[in-house]
Amino acid sequence: MIETSEIYTKFKALIFDLDGTLINSEPYHLKAWNELLKELGMPLMTYEYILSVGGIKSSEICRMMCEKAGRQDLDPVATASKKTGIYIEKYLNEVPLFDSIANFLIEGHRRGLKIAVATGSQLKETLSLLKRHGLYDMIEAVVSSDQVKHCKPAPDTYLEAAKRLNVAPKDCLVFEDTNVGLQGIKAAGMTALQVKGGKIISDFILP
Repeated sequence: MIETSEIYTKFKALIFDLDGTLINSEPYHLKAWNELLKELGMPLMTYEYILSVGGIKSSEICRMMCEKAGRQDLDPVATASKKTGIYIEKYLNEVPLFDSIANFLIEGHRRGLKIAVATGSQLKETLSLLKRHGLYDMIEAVVSSDQVKHCKPAPDTYLEAAKRLNVAPKDCLVFEDTNVGLQGIKAAGMTALQVKGGKIISDFILP
């Protein structure tokens, strides 16, 4: 496994995914999705499924579910927006931080590294969570799914974060929990650390 000190000495910037990496939000996204799906009379989502699509834009997740359920009458963008509204209104304030991963962000900031968040979530909920957990003022760039043309697993989210930080991709280290995200990080030419449940579970994953 890695030497923790290398996180701060080998890179110029640290980039963090949000859901499942900095915050333990998947159980709350699941509640919001299933509340909406029940209302629509569609099959409910399992926890395993939400983990498998982690990092994918909500409207794309909705498109896949509607296609599978034969619900061509539903607009994926509008339906996903309704789910986001449920999540923000009912569950956002309950979502806890993964303190162990947030500590890397805090220490990186203290040491003068540039910090960004690159997420498949939308900007409104992302900013609300970062501010509520006291991290926002340490972050120089936030790139969300509604700010890029191609979301994860494309590299756009990560490349835009590096661009805003004015740091070359090779000098960025990304914390990410999903395989979807890791595909994008590799395509961006960045090094990754995979995390799960608030713990680092990999060595440095080179591009």
